[in-house]
Amino acid sequence: MVETHYPEFLGNLSTCMSPQQMLGSLVKHKVLTEVDPGDSKVAVVSVMPCTAKKFEITRAQFRENRPVDLVLTTSELARMIKEAGINFDELEEAEFDEPFGTITGGGLLFGATGGVAEAVLRTASRMLGGDGAAKVEFSEVRGFDGIREAEITLGGYSLRVCVVHGLGNARRLLESIRNGEKTYHLVEVMTCPDG
Repeated sequence: MVETHYPEFLGNLSTCMSPQQMLGSLVKHKVLTEVDPGDSKVAVVSVMPCTAKKFEITRAQFRENRPVDLVLTTSELARMIKEAGINFDELEEAEFDEPFGTITGGGLLFGATGGVAEAVLRTASRMLGGDGAAKVEFSEVRGFDGIREAEITLGGYSLRVCVVHGLGNARRLLESIRNGEKTYHLVEVMTCPDG
């Protein structure tokens, strides 16, 4: 949407790939360099709650070297599991694969609206001298309102943060920034409502 309707904001977009694309890239690198170096047929399938992730993997910058090859929505996976007759109560316990079996609270944040902003704020807090071991929560950026604003103080800096979900809300927000009505240091946009 920014590329086509708000190109003046392109310089403000993060250059980071999404967590889906980052993990896909790491998995492919690990498999192709350490697990099975001769296997050129490695495919990465993501299971994501939002259908926008299906579009993301088709973007031009990923055509040559695709980190993720296929995306299933959680609904599609649930339907496949049901059709296959899999009963999770009857499955044996197993350990997570290493090195990707380690989890953190920060990683759990990304699926919900406000989670990316909260992870950025936690990292900024540590970088600005906060206690890296402390559990820092920024509840101001969580919730179900389509547009949420907060002013958060980190390391003596006052930061204006906005979290928005849904493209209609994103358009309203971008128009208010374009018109000079609003300014922020950090804006998170999630395409799908609630993440």
